[in-house]
Amino acid sequence: MNTVANRESLPAVTAAGVVAIISSALGVLLGLLVEVSMVLAPGMRLSAGTPALPPGTRAAVAVFWLFGLALAVFGFFVALGVFRRRNWARITMLIWGGIMAVLSAFSIALVFVVFDSLPSTPPNGMEAGTFMAFLKAFVFIFYGIPLGIGIWWLALFTRPRVAAAFLTPDSLAANPPAMDIAESSRPDPTVRQSFTSRAACPLPLLILAGFLIFSSVCMVLVVLIPMTGSMPFFFFGTVFSGVTAKLMLGLLGAIVGTAGVGILKLKPAALDTVLLVQCVFFVNGLLSTQSPRFWAAAQEAMERADAENPAFPGGNPFLTGSLFHMVIVFGLFFSGVIIALLLFYRSRFLEAASAAKA
Repeated sequence: MNTVANRESLPAVTAAGVVAIISSALGVLLGLLVEVSMVLAPGMRLSAGTPALPPGTRAAVAVFWLFGLALAVFGFFVALGVFRRRNWARITMLIWGGIMAVLSAFSIALVFVVFDSLPSTPPNGMEAGTFMAFLKAFVFIFYGIPLGIGIWWLALFTRPRVAAAFLTPDSLAANPPAMDIAESSRPDPTVRQSFTSRAACPLPLLILAGFLIFSSVCMVLVVLIPMTGSMPFFFFGTVFSGVTAKLMLGLLGAIVGTAGVGILKLKPAALDTVLLVQCVFFVNGLLSTQSPRFWAAAQEAMERADAENPAFPGGNPFLTGSLFHMVIVFGLFFSGVIIALLLFYRSRFLEAASAAKA
């Protein structure tokens, strides 16, 4: 495989890089707007006549948007790597495309189910029919765009011809191709030979590793946010709250983040760690839903969060018991999918890890 072949003109890849740059630019602009608003307008109100956002909420918004701003800046470098045919950039696009597609699909399903379970008339007496129809259309467009982009990137960057364009003789020895998802296709013999010369982590596990790292950062950030109304940590019948709950969440974030990095490096212990953590918390979630103490603690936390955000006159219609039930059900389903994914690809992952050692 020569350098000329690697520089083959691929308009779809160029278009994907352009979309990544546009998305990153929008993310940077929006992130800067939010950060500047939090600094220059500490008394900002959601609408006229409502109280200002409390300090804890402003801090949470500022911290998470700062993280989003950093991701948007990183997106510029990924796009440049795509233009320069760097394999790490292709793998990053696959991971991020998979995360966008999965989270967007789950978000659309969750939000639509939650909207259907809300009362027809919000607490402030406003007419909900037209408003809910608008929200559903907005949610479908808001999450549908990244869903479509994520599916497009997954289909594009797993094509053998595209993957081959990102691989040079040097990168074959340095970067795993991550082409397991395309096993059913029929690439050229030369392309197949290049792909099988290196151990590759299955693409679904690469996406899962990226999601774990992303989630771990979010969980660690929660520890740094000065909010007293955080959701309690319920672990096998024991309710943890306040600083203890935050520290446990931060420890969990550190574990899953480290394990996510280990999966990227083909470490079998990392995959088994994630599998163990997911099984423990899946069982914990099932048992928690059967405990009256769990639902009482959750309801108390939602009421406390509502009291700390007086910007919603008459109560927040989205902080309801039905919402929390739906979140728990979707969370258990999502955890079950991860467990099934880990079990299904475990043998292939172990084979790749053994090949990498050899």
